[in-house]
Amino acid sequence: MSWLHSLFSTRGFMPHGCCYRWDAAVIWIHVISDALIALAYYSIPLTLIFFVRRRKDLAFGWIYLCFAVFIVACGTTHVMEIVNVWHPVYWLAGGIKAVTALASLVTAYLLVRLIPSALAIPSPGQLHQANRQLRRQAHLLERTNRELEAFSYSVSHDLRAPLRNIHGFAEILQQESGAALPESSRAYLGRIISSSQRMSVLIDDLLAFSRMGAAELHRVPVDCDALAREVAAEIAEREGEGRNLEWRIASLPRVTADPALLRQVWINLLGNAVKYTGDRNPARVEVSCVEQDRFHEFCVRDNGVGFDMGHAGRLFQIFERLPEGIAFEGTGVGLANVRRIVERHGGQVRAEGVPGQGAAFYFTLPKQEEA
Repeated sequence: MSWLHSLFSTRGFMPHGCCYRWDAAVIWIHVISDALIALAYYSIPLTLIFFVRRRKDLAFGWIYLCFAVFIVACGTTHVMEIVNVWHPVYWLAGGIKAVTALASLVTAYLLVRLIPSALAIPSPGQLHQANRQLRRQAHLLERTNRELEAFSYSVSHDLRAPLRNIHGFAEILQQESGAALPESSRAYLGRIISSSQRMSVLIDDLLAFSRMGAAELHRVPVDCDALAREVAAEIAEREGEGRNLEWRIASLPRVTADPALLRQVWINLLGNAVKYTGDRNPARVEVSCVEQDRFHEFCVRDNGVGFDMGHAGRLFQIFERLPEGIAFEGTGVGLANVRRIVERHGGQVRAEGVPGQGAAFYFTLPKQEEA
């Protein structure tokens, strides 16, 4: 403890007041000046701390800590100048100056090393220009999407009339002259009629996909539990006759979403689960939900034909059908609609599957307070 006693010792030293010849005017101009300088030094770290806490996205937060230590040390040297006017604790004052010198050297060294990284940060002018380019690109992309949607709607609409004619005249020909036609011709007519029916379904799905991107979202609180059970009951009534369907629907939360669009998500996912378990006995469809930090993650799992995970990236693309699903009816639009609806609500979709063992389709929706 002797070093600590020496640190605060005043023996053999004269206070600064002696150098000022105890002139009150000289003393107080130094004391007041040092006090104001120290006060300013101490206030700067508080401002830096407030700034760093409010801007958690700062790239170099640690340099502000170095500045804070350096500035506090500088302020303390001025406090010691005031103390030394009356109490010559010069060893303590020298120690504080040594700490200040070390802090200043470290800060200066780190600041020099920081310069290249700091210079790489875009200036406000560069950011403004980049944002302007992004807005321009977003505007062009939005216009292109509108044009594509209008084009697909127009094409789909214009295809309806000739398709109705093909289907209608083929049915008339089959009814009126089918008995007189050769067997091969009757088979051709049957293929024309079935193909036109599939084309009609495809056009309807394409029109629905086009409208989905333009439809305005009407967000309201939605009870997913009631909605999923209602859709499951409708699908079971429509497609469950003669089948051993097992539904396992866990308790589902409420979300803020467009009820009509969210209903379409459940129709597509639950409908696919029932469709692709057509040869299973029993056919199991499970619905569950897991809470994440800011999202609810819903899952629709089945024990159907499944799929190869190597094709998982194609599942949610329009008109894409995987080899495992070719034997089942479909147009390849339903999952693309699911993806578009979920992404418009701020969520994401993904899928997992094993050939012959089933598949699981996941989608996330923001929690009600985050939506």
